[in-house]
Amino acid sequence: MVVTTPRDKGTEPRIEELSKKADGWAELKVEMTAGFKRIDERFETLDGKFEKLDGKIDGLDEKWEGKIEKLDEKFDGKFDRLTFHLLTGAMAMITALLGVIATFIVTLIHVL
Repeated sequence: MVVTTPRDKGTEPRIEELSKKADGWAELKVEMTAGFKRIDERFETLDGKFEKLDGKIDGLDEKWEGKIEKLDEKFDGKFDRLTFHLLTGAMAMITALLGVIATFIVTLIHVL
């Protein structure tokens, strides 16, 4: 049989130490809550800045789209003229070739 002596205190000293440490957690929780609030405020500020930036980028998109459309119209007209000149030149070359062939045939007929 084991005989133990009754303790003097109702709690152990380690439990008292842990209790003191737990009391510091409330202060830590307050500090952490304040820190998280500051971080949230900074993120809200960044969100506002990104929204402004998005607006500026949208404005640039509209501006550049208008300029690109003007360039497209300008180049479309130039390509239309280029196509016309190429086709006209091709038709002139075909006509000249037909004339050379016709002349060659007529010359052969007269010589023979």
